[in-house]
Amino acid sequence: MQKEKTILLVGRPNVGKSVIFNRITDSYAVVSNYPGTTVDISTGKFIYNQKLYSVKDTPGVYSLTPFSEEEKVTASLLKEKEVALVVQVVEAKNLDKMLSLTFQLMDTGHPLILVVNMLDEAKEAGLFLDLKKLEEKLKIPVVGTVSIRGQGIDRLKRIMESQLGPKKKSRTKHYLRPYPGELERQRAAREVVKDILISPQKAEVSFRFKLSLLTMHPLWGLFSLGLILYYGLYKFVGVFGAGFMVDLMDGYVYQEMIMPLLLRWGQGIPFPWLNQLLFADYGLFNLGMRYSMAVVLPIVTSFFLFFSIIEDSGYLPRLAMLLDRLFKAFGLNGRSVIPLILGLGCGTMAVMSTRTLETKRERFIAVLLLALGIPCSAQLGLILSILAGQSRALAIWGLSLLLILSAAGFLLNKILPGKNPDFYMEIPPLRLPHLKALLKKTSARIKWYMKEVVPLFLLVSIIMWGGNMSGVLDRVILFLHPLLGAMSLPGELAPVFILGFFRRDYGAAGLYDLVKAGLLTGPQLVVASLTLSLFLPCIAQFIMVVKEQGLGRGTAILIIVIFTAFSAGYIVSRILTIVPLL
Repeated sequence: MQKEKTILLVGRPNVGKSVIFNRITDSYAVVSNYPGTTVDISTGKFIYNQKLYSVKDTPGVYSLTPFSEEEKVTASLLKEKEVALVVQVVEAKNLDKMLSLTFQLMDTGHPLILVVNMLDEAKEAGLFLDLKKLEEKLKIPVVGTVSIRGQGIDRLKRIMESQLGPKKKSRTKHYLRPYPGELERQRAAREVVKDILISPQKAEVSFRFKLSLLTMHPLWGLFSLGLILYYGLYKFVGVFGAGFMVDLMDGYVYQEMIMPLLLRWGQGIPFPWLNQLLFADYGLFNLGMRYSMAVVLPIVTSFFLFFSIIEDSGYLPRLAMLLDRLFKAFGLNGRSVIPLILGLGCGTMAVMSTRTLETKRERFIAVLLLALGIPCSAQLGLILSILAGQSRALAIWGLSLLLILSAAGFLLNKILPGKNPDFYMEIPPLRLPHLKALLKKTSARIKWYMKEVVPLFLLVSIIMWGGNMSGVLDRVILFLHPLLGAMSLPGELAPVFILGFFRRDYGAAGLYDLVKAGLLTGPQLVVASLTLSLFLPCIAQFIMVVKEQGLGRGTAILIIVIFTAFSAGYIVSRILTIVPLL
């Protein structure tokens, strides 16, 4: 059997590399960590003329000098024997900044194809490039593309096949003028681009450019952020995902259609313990499957789609620029926006992503804030849905959460030694996300949820069932009763907090059930929502905190989170007792 060859996609961040990956593989592939790192590598298949090749989408890099973890991974991949072809993707508008990496890739000795992407944006900016001349100067195949529209992809596939096939053409010698350092390579890149530029024209100030400036404006940028949060998180994830879709999937599909069928099937089970495991209050069907598939899945799906839109549009780097000055007051900088927003999807993955932050001080602050008060998508969606019809309750919850996070960040910045790191981020153009790419990216994240998260829900259900059958759960509930009583909360919330320890979204789903049953007053709902939002990170996130920060710091973060959660709940409950705002 012929050994499968490997194609590496290489390039800077935000050059459309992932879109080209999707185009040439015709599928969003398996995502996994490169061994020994937290860097994700997407692997797919390239099929052309009945030939099968493995395609790896490497992390975005600026250079092959192995400083960052991403650069180390890419450099390691380029040394693997299986690599048969390298495809470098560059942005046409910033070609002069990207050819330096091209020269480095030439030195690896691998067959190389240069993909000059986003030609439409270069044209809009008044830049016209002679790609044929560029191909002659570099002596490697050059393909112009507009990947989001599929323009140039067929030609790219043909050239890839010609480079990989058994009758591939012998390659001419690479562009080998000696450039010993980065500065000489950058000068050479500018010379090349100057030679291939066709009568540059004065670019008109486009609406997209004006909109880009607006998103980073100190005033209008905050206004646009407010609109995105309102329509994206509140309306789409909260009201639509956690409201309408959960009511449909849980209240109708699962409760009225699926569960009756399961109950009829369960009547024939001869073992009482198995019947309890499957159908009791903490059973697999009544808790594990219902919460994971009918309650949480619709919410995370809507969040994954929302996050993919803001990710592919190029808005996240602009948000980082907008919030950089504010974040410096908390000991962070604009780069910290990415992990904190990822925390809205999955806190465990967000903690892993803090490795990209420069200093230990910055990483500790970001990890603590993630553990303290950044709710995951399902928890956030359910709370927004529960409070959607109570504007005052929603405002008190949101303002309290923001105040506590801000105070924690401000105090940490004052207490911890060290200074804020410098901030630099390249701003890509604003783009209209491609529907096919959005759906593929969202579906890949849903597959991750089904593979990694759903089994945890089932495991938690088994643990809760075991605790209930053995009586251990009753003892823990009794231990929590005084704490809940101090916050004027009913004892029925004790299992909710226990569930929240295993998974934050589990706790929110339990709160959702109590609200549907009408067991909470308005003030109790606000206090419960706030305390759960600040309560313990889930077990998986806590393990990752310990792995990233060490046992000592991880334990300190856990103690701070527990103390802050119950203290905040107690204070807000007293305020609402004295001043009846609801």
